[in-house]
Amino acid sequence: MTMIDPQALGAIERHVADYFDTVYRPGADRLHAIVHVSPHPSDGRIAFSGPVYRAGGGFPVTRTLLLADDGEPTWIGAPDANLSDPRWSPDGRLIAFLSDEGHGAGNLQLVVADAATPDRHRATVVLDGEAVESFAWSPDGTRILLQTADAGSDAAGSAATARIGSAAEAERPSWAPMVETSDHADKWRRAHIWEVATGRLTGIGTAGQNVWECDWLGHDRVVAILSGNPGEGGWYQTHAGVAPAAGGAFVRLADSDLELAGIKGSPDGRLVALIEGRFHRTVQLGSLVLIDAPTGVTSRPAIDAEISTLAWRDPGRLFFAGFAAPETVAGTLEIDGGQVAIEWRTSGTAGRKVPFAAPTGQQGLLAPVHGFDTYQQLRHIDADGASATLLDLADPPVLALQQQLGSAAAIEWPGAERMPIKGYLAKPAGVERPPLVLFVHGGPSHLFRDSWTFDNPFAALLVRAGYAVLACNPRGSSGRGLDFAERVIGDWGGADHVDLLAGVDHVVAEHGVDPDRLFVIGGSYGGYMTSWLVTRTDRFRAACAMAPVTDMRSQYFTAHHPEFLTLYTRGSPYEVGGIFDQRSPLRHADKVVTPTLLIAGEVDHTTPSSQAVQFYRALALRGVPTELALYPEEGHAPLRYEAQVDQGTRILRWFRQWDRPAGETRLG
Repeated sequence: MTMIDPQALGAIERHVADYFDTVYRPGADRLHAIVHVSPHPSDGRIAFSGPVYRAGGGFPVTRTLLLADDGEPTWIGAPDANLSDPRWSPDGRLIAFLSDEGHGAGNLQLVVADAATPDRHRATVVLDGEAVESFAWSPDGTRILLQTADAGSDAAGSAATARIGSAAEAERPSWAPMVETSDHADKWRRAHIWEVATGRLTGIGTAGQNVWECDWLGHDRVVAILSGNPGEGGWYQTHAGVAPAAGGAFVRLADSDLELAGIKGSPDGRLVALIEGRFHRTVQLGSLVLIDAPTGVTSRPAIDAEISTLAWRDPGRLFFAGFAAPETVAGTLEIDGGQVAIEWRTSGTAGRKVPFAAPTGQQGLLAPVHGFDTYQQLRHIDADGASATLLDLADPPVLALQQQLGSAAAIEWPGAERMPIKGYLAKPAGVERPPLVLFVHGGPSHLFRDSWTFDNPFAALLVRAGYAVLACNPRGSSGRGLDFAERVIGDWGGADHVDLLAGVDHVVAEHGVDPDRLFVIGGSYGGYMTSWLVTRTDRFRAACAMAPVTDMRSQYFTAHHPEFLTLYTRGSPYEVGGIFDQRSPLRHADKVVTPTLLIAGEVDHTTPSSQAVQFYRALALRGVPTELALYPEEGHAPLRYEAQVDQGTRILRWFRQWDRPAGETRLG
């Protein structure tokens, strides 16, 4: 096995440590992303929150700041507790948050404060054994709707963490077994209404109704996305329902064969808006659906974009943000006339996994904006589309990093069956004929956008180290309509892998990279595709599969959402010789010659670490150069600062180890 010399390894370690220190700035008390944004209804203040890494690393906490018209942002809440999702009451007199202070990490509860003194709690709603995932003020501001999960419930399949909150567990002897039974009740999600004046709490829904999302429908009803199955797979089998705010069961309002998300009831109780498509729970991007609440009749207004965010400006005007490849857009739909006004568009993006923006009054919006060459900013866009930067989170080291990274170019090439495939190419500054890394996203319904680090810190790390990175959106990706997203169903590892290899061919032919120095990396579905590609071709010098699926049959029986796999493959684990065998990398591991690094978190319930272990052992038994890194505290993606630094170091070392001799890949 080729080894890397100590001097080169030391350079890699310093490079990675400096990069993550610049991107995350642990101990500097500064956000490295903006997640939630809430404008005050009248006085110009803006509350927003995002992740912060503390001195010494560890896992990030979500903190909240308040930005006044003419001042610097000020912190709200304790520095060591999560305080997130600030939301002003409709009259602006109160502000509510989610906080886990005093409740245990991740056990978020509702906190309400006076708007004049947001740092001093006025009331806290504590739900024993439940964590609050989301909430919404009633239109009159007298009540708050809570959507909760039993502590310890599974997090979304594409989330980095494994659990919501932490269930209290009696101390048990070290020898005692962990026991599961087939009749064990899974963790449930529920809806409650809390009255601000009295503190009275009312449960909404009934046993057997799992509430994934909910919102007010006028003053006296609640609308929700529901399933009868509380497990993560139940999210792929949902419907919309309505219940009285006084309490009682949800009554079915509308069904769909697709996934539903982003549900919003109009203030007058007349309409329900939601997003429909093929996507994961944290990556909602699809078509707008309007449901007439009295009749259940649905309509699908023509909006030339995939929608990810919805909010009612007033009963007759619906605000939205979304993606019209390759641009992020935001606008307003006039309900009665059906007119759509696109009020803002950018080649960059706003939000994290999918576009997000918040409306301001009757016109204008706030957006947490970023791009591959632009660190996080908070911008206000007025009625005429003019953009003003209210806050720029970049400091001098980040600005220097932006210069090193350069920009990402939107590119297109013919994929399988000559279908146009889109992606982004980021090339390192000052490097002629750089090596190329094919970066594959998760999902398969995720997508790459022109976003800071392509929403994956390892992508920009590679560019800074001298590699060109191709971030590809093959068929199955979100952002280009339902037909494009569904083309991967029943064909995992088929035309999608051709799209990816065609992208590599295009970049080699047209964009001046070194055709003899090709690499591939990806996580989740990208980890599957990385493992699959090395069974199809030997053209990559090295590969890195993170949180991969390598054997569909064992994935089906060990993951927390087996329904997802049967939906996307249209196969069955009991069908010998079917797609579970044909398209599982493990079944074709005897064809692999590419040096392959496998990375997984040991508390990952989405793609259990056994998937990486199996493929590693298959390659090791055949003498293929391989390495396995298992992180004991990580879930589907690394969150702990130290784990990200270590993983980044391993990736760069692995690629450098199988690249040409030291010195040909610059570490800048």
